[in-house]
Amino acid sequence: MTAAVILISFLLLITGPIDARSRIKKTEKVQVNPVITAIDVSGNHTISTEKIMDNVFTRLGDVTSNEKIQADLKGIYSLGYFSDVTVTFETSKSGTKVTFKVIENPVIETINIFGNTVYATEELISMLKVKTGEILSFKDLRDDIKNIDQKYHNDGYVLEKIVDVSTDKIMNKITIEIQEGHIDDILIKGNDNTKDYVIMRELSLRKGNVFNDKILSKDLRRVFNLGFFSDVTPNIEPSSKGNVFLIVNVKESHTGSVNFGGGYGEREGWFGFTDLSIDNIFGTGQGVLLRGQFGQQLSTYQARYYNPWILPDKTGDHTSFTARRWYTVGRDIYQSDRSGIYNGWDMSFGKPAGDNFKTSFTFGSERVFPTDTSTFEPYLSNTIGFSISYDTRDVWMNPSTGSFHTLSVKQGWKYTDSVKTLFSKYSFDFNQFFRVADKQTIGFHSGLGLGFGDIPIGEVYWIGGANTVRGYSPYESHSGTRQLLTNLEYRYTVNETFQAVLFFDWGDAWNSGGINPNDFLVGRGFGVRLNTPMGPIRLDYGVAGGKSLGEGITHFSIGQAF
Repeated sequence: MTAAVILISFLLLITGPIDARSRIKKTEKVQVNPVITAIDVSGNHTISTEKIMDNVFTRLGDVTSNEKIQADLKGIYSLGYFSDVTVTFETSKSGTKVTFKVIENPVIETINIFGNTVYATEELISMLKVKTGEILSFKDLRDDIKNIDQKYHNDGYVLEKIVDVSTDKIMNKITIEIQEGHIDDILIKGNDNTKDYVIMRELSLRKGNVFNDKILSKDLRRVFNLGFFSDVTPNIEPSSKGNVFLIVNVKESHTGSVNFGGGYGEREGWFGFTDLSIDNIFGTGQGVLLRGQFGQQLSTYQARYYNPWILPDKTGDHTSFTARRWYTVGRDIYQSDRSGIYNGWDMSFGKPAGDNFKTSFTFGSERVFPTDTSTFEPYLSNTIGFSISYDTRDVWMNPSTGSFHTLSVKQGWKYTDSVKTLFSKYSFDFNQFFRVADKQTIGFHSGLGLGFGDIPIGEVYWIGGANTVRGYSPYESHSGTRQLLTNLEYRYTVNETFQAVLFFDWGDAWNSGGINPNDFLVGRGFGVRLNTPMGPIRLDYGVAGGKSLGEGITHFSIGQAF
């Protein structure tokens, strides 16, 4: 059976509104009585004469004009219901009768859509203005094509396009063909050290998926936030039949470092330190940190292992594992004024819960013994903890936009020779970052902590110092089982290496009762950040409340304050 098929897709999509002059039979100038005495419509069976006449602007009593008639033909054709529109004139002694003859489009019995995998055919058909059982409207069909494209593109499927629309007048059928833009292959380039699978496992997009720029943006953010690359950029190259090759280009940065040094402090005496940090062992994405500090007042040794994908076959995707071990001898002036041996470990497992949420479960133990003249009772502290975080930061190490909020709960058991006690801690941290102008960011942090029960020395809160309220020496800090802390920073990025900062800090730690603003520590100042493969190196000059600018304290640390 031979079907008469009219292909209309490119006529509708490319040329836009149809020029009636290209489809209608132009009428030569006719010498008639120029006064129009009658206007009629013929050939319409479904579309009412009234609806057609609404698009006719020639009126009874008008003088015939070829320009006006041609405009009327365009108006009728623009309704979209007709495959052809012509006009005839009949003259009489009293004047001229104008008859517009139309050929209606078929009544649609079937609508077929193929090539779609993202959305079900039923969902797309439900969007159409063109309906089965109704006469075909080219105008509605043109709008339908635009709406389908818009739906795909708004949802991130920017390579989708409708490549063909055809009508079968014998079968009364419309067929719409879609090319969604599938990914034929994904290639990784520039990773001389990092294994391909370390990058590929961070990508939600896979070979055979429909390309989506919103998903790709999140994927590239995860790859960049691994911390192994200074630059991550995509290339999209055409393949066949509207498909593409996705190429992820990375520029690797240094992920290992050895640091050592020493110094002298009035309270610390002589001290030295050394550490070895490797964040991408043999290109596998795993990290190791070994650190040692030794001095007259304090000696501490730490080890940490991190694996962002631990046993994925058993634990699933993106299950992270962190293990820490520490051994400290002496007086840690940043946490305690009691000399002792602190011997502990902890382990944590993290798991994403959606695009921006992550949960973490931690358990650990620390045994503490007094040394020198300390008289506190030795104890063993065992803890378990759970946290959930919400993270939309663009760059984790140095964010310019986004949020990072964390709610955590910790339950502990403290054992001494004489008694067993319980304690618990509840913390909430709120971080928000705003890009106020090019290279300029405002960061805000607020933290609340509450402790209940017999809180061990190593679990109390401390306010005052490089990571809380700047401008205070460790011996000026406040400690307690409750804390409230607020930090505000203005950050100006000078170039890829340097960042200038202004800051204001306000907070306190206390043991009982409510908030007393008069007891809060206040600090303000300025600083610089030096971006390195280890993260930002932070140098801040803080001035405590009530002190002059010359009485400030310099703080040195690694990483942003929050």
